[in-house]
Amino acid sequence: MGISLWLVPRASQAEKIKLVMRLRPNSTLSPSSFPDFHPHVTLATSPSLSALRAAIPADLRPIAVRFKRLQFDGNQGKYFMAVYVTVQSAPESALEALREHFRAQLGARAVPPVAHMSLYYIDDADREERPRIAETLRSELRVLESGSGEESRVQLACVDDDAEGEQVPEILDGFDGEEVWVVRCEGPVPTWEILEKIPLPR
Repeated sequence: MGISLWLVPRASQAEKIKLVMRLRPNSTLSPSSFPDFHPHVTLATSPSLSALRAAIPADLRPIAVRFKRLQFDGNQGKYFMAVYVTVQSAPESALEALREHFRAQLGARAVPPVAHMSLYYIDDADREERPRIAETLRSELRVLESGSGEESRVQLACVDDDAEGEQVPEILDGFDGEEVWVVRCEGPVPTWEILEKIPLPR
């Protein structure tokens, strides 16, 4: 893949989102399915670290990310978008303005065509698990959906299954992107390397 810029949630929010990312089937065909990774929205990817660093706006500030729709992809070659949440990216939003900036600086192919936060990476060998996981998230009320079309909204109901006693889920309708991480995304997911963490000043 190369080197990517990730917009990541505030640490406390990231830990809550990870609770929704913990579902696993009893077994899988591929060892590449269901790896652990940090929740993020990929802003841009390039083979050049210097180009990525130079493209980051000097005046970049925290960006509010809001969840829109839970989706999965049953097609081959969609490992990194196996099960994901699209995020609000209206033309006038700060996120879309940033995505447009990176398109201008790095080329359109450097920016994902759909602004999203992946929940699961699932190999093609296990692609039948993609709709199953999405349905489980819905049926167990880990993902709460409302509206339709442009009015679609998603909330994540975050519960720690390992905790004792009854819990009240913490509901997240998005996250506060307060850091940009520079990540080398090459080879198996567990070997990816965080090269730099860039706090976004308020």
